[in-house]
Amino acid sequence: MMTSGKIEMDERLKERFELALCGSKTSILDWDMVNHTLYISPSWKEMLGYRDKELPNTEGTWKKLAYPGDIVTVMKSLKEHIREHRKVFENNHRLQHKDGHWIWVLGRARIIYDKEGDAIRMVGTHTDITEEKELQLKYFQQAQILEQIHDAVISLDMNGFIRSWNKGSEILFEYRADEIIGKNFSVLFPDNTTDTYEKGISELKENGEYKAEMLLQKKSGEPLYAVLSFSLLKDENEETTGIVSYAHDITEQKKAEAVLLEQKNILRYQAHHDALTRLPNRVLFFDRLEQSIRKTERSKKDFALFFIDLDKFKHINDSLGHSIGDRVLRATAKRIEETIRQEDTLARLSGDEFTVIMEDLGYPENASVLAEKILLVLQKPMYIDEYTLYISGSIGISLYPQDAMDAESLLKYADTAMYKAKENGRNTFEFYASEMTEYALERMAMKTSLKEAIGKEELCIHYQPQIDARTEKIIGLEALVRWQHPTRGLLYPEVFIGLAEETGLIVDIDRWVMRTAMKQVSAWHGEALLSDILALNISIKQLEGHHFMEEIERALNDFAFKPAWLELEIAEGQVMKNHTEMITRLEKLSAMGIGISIDDFGTGYSSLSLLKRLPINRLKIDKSFIMDIPGDEEDMAIVKAIIALADSLKLDIIAEGVETDAQKDFLVKNGCTKIQGFYYSRPITSEQVRYFLQKHQ
Repeated sequence: MMTSGKIEMDERLKERFELALCGSKTSILDWDMVNHTLYISPSWKEMLGYRDKELPNTEGTWKKLAYPGDIVTVMKSLKEHIREHRKVFENNHRLQHKDGHWIWVLGRARIIYDKEGDAIRMVGTHTDITEEKELQLKYFQQAQILEQIHDAVISLDMNGFIRSWNKGSEILFEYRADEIIGKNFSVLFPDNTTDTYEKGISELKENGEYKAEMLLQKKSGEPLYAVLSFSLLKDENEETTGIVSYAHDITEQKKAEAVLLEQKNILRYQAHHDALTRLPNRVLFFDRLEQSIRKTERSKKDFALFFIDLDKFKHINDSLGHSIGDRVLRATAKRIEETIRQEDTLARLSGDEFTVIMEDLGYPENASVLAEKILLVLQKPMYIDEYTLYISGSIGISLYPQDAMDAESLLKYADTAMYKAKENGRNTFEFYASEMTEYALERMAMKTSLKEAIGKEELCIHYQPQIDARTEKIIGLEALVRWQHPTRGLLYPEVFIGLAEETGLIVDIDRWVMRTAMKQVSAWHGEALLSDILALNISIKQLEGHHFMEEIERALNDFAFKPAWLELEIAEGQVMKNHTEMITRLEKLSAMGIGISIDDFGTGYSSLSLLKRLPINRLKIDKSFIMDIPGDEEDMAIVKAIIALADSLKLDIIAEGVETDAQKDFLVKNGCTKIQGFYYSRPITSEQVRYFLQKHQ
């Protein structure tokens, strides 16, 4: 029977053993492979952050804490050892610490076999090698990085003989490691530059580092430029043990510098030229304009500035698309460029706006001659794909130094003159004059007044009756907005709608017209004065608005207005824009019972296939085709074609701008019996409409 002293001594020995194991980061495991029991020393559990009693001494404890992928590897290796009757088993694997991180252990064990050769027991140790493993992985990764880096990393002894040579060095210098290791680093320098190498090594030893751009050579003798640096290698005692060299190839960089210089010139060109037309852009234009001012100050020869804007170019973009529009702009630029003199400067400011600086003017009349030439060349037919297009331009001209002596003012005045040309009918030119300053100021004041016009109830609606020429009965009214200006009197749309579009007020105006007209017409329906439709012009911006459908439904409900009483007129040029979304919105309106009419038909560039897909019920012949019939053969042919088109598409048709018996008779004879124009009535006030309706009842 064991004495208490003996037991106490054994406990102390066990304690010392465990302490020694903990100090050495080693623990014991004893696996009875027959009875499937496992002894785990407390030091093993402590290594993983557990107290002895927290983990049972079972096979499951190791399996629970071992990294899943490592269990497969360890057990596979153990089976191979047992099959080959090996006595010593060694492996590395990971165990999970109580706080969740993984530690690496080195397992060493003795496998014990019975007389029949079966493994019955395995006793061994687990040693924590996490720090060593992480350091090993770190060194391994660093070695891989150095080996795989594309730049050359070379170690030398203090005499310059090569000791290591990475893959980047092989690629850069074309030497294999077995060809170069042991040779002096100077072999990488051309014969006549070895003094550069010796100077670098000397500076390295003096300062501890050296870096410079220098010429080296490959195995083939091909030269290369590199950024070469030397640094001293030191041990833990700060004793110098060698040299490390880093070489970065800059040969391609030198070539790239030439390319970059060329690209810089290209970018400079792009920064000063329009990408579409290759003409000088706004930046270069102002530079040239300033040059012209300075040159004129020296030479005392005046110059003229032309501001050219294409007329109704937006219609081409909206109806045919921006691709066709871009080709029109390129063709326009080419035509103007071929018209002006070589010493003149043509620039594209933006969109369809061009400028010309005409130097050495001589006489203002010379500017008139050039303006007329430009207008004539712009009017020539333009053939793009299957389209024959006709464009025109409006030109404003300012003169230096008569009108202004600085670039900004010259451009502003030419722009003002251009707007005056547009007001005078387009396809013409105007010189800036002092009174045009008043015109420009007045235009700005108009913009401000227009913003206040709705709130001040200055807008009003006139209605133009639509008549069936066979029965002389009214079939509808078109609502037309007017502005009762406080100082200028009654203004028509052509005076302010352009301003409304510029300022974005067109949507508010269209909304006001819609609600006001629907309220009035609903009242006339209630009084049995009118049983027909209200025709409303809507802009593309209004139709595209996020809340347009809600606004229509709200107005219908607010004024008890039946959808069948309403017809929305959309300009042909606008309806060609945003086909998919446009068709979807028009289909919703049509499904509500609202009529859809294409206004100004014949002035845009309709796609017949698109026209067929649109949920429309009426075409409205533009008045520009009516005004010269029956005297103009071409207009008569166009009107007949539009009527035939409407008939083939089973669409209703109406003509606007009818003023004479001859026009009316021609239309009725050719199948267009619905008419709108001065022949029956000018646009009239709501009070006059009441009398008109009573009369025609």
